[in-house]
Amino acid sequence: MRKVFFVLALVVLLNFSLPARSEVLSTTEKEVYAVYLVPAPRAFPTELGYVITSFGPGNINFLERVDVVVDREGRLQGIQLVYTPPDGFRRHVFLAGKRSLIVQEARPGSLKKKVLFRVITSDELNRLD
Repeated sequence: MRKVFFVLALVVLLNFSLPARSEVLSTTEKEVYAVYLVPAPRAFPTELGYVITSFGPGNINFLERVDVVVDREGRLQGIQLVYTPPDGFRRHVFLAGKRSLIVQEARPGSLKKKVLFRVITSDELNRLD
């Protein structure tokens, strides 16, 4: 009986300790006018003061990439933003939880910026590109 329990425990341990595959599931580049993130209802009250979550016509040039992060089963885990504000330091910010993402496409003749949108697995968050 002990051997059976040991073998089952070993199988379970090995199953969860295998390295996870990080993947980019989908990628597209889009010319946008503005990108807005509406925080989750239970977001921290200071979150909007420290993280840019509104990339309108005045600061759309800061935004480089938006990653929608899902787990291995495809459930939404959050959104990662990659942007470089005027101070020159590139920021990779992961906003956990469900949020609303509003993307305004550019009209002909309007201000626009090409932004990369990706759907990635949560294991891909460890890779800073």
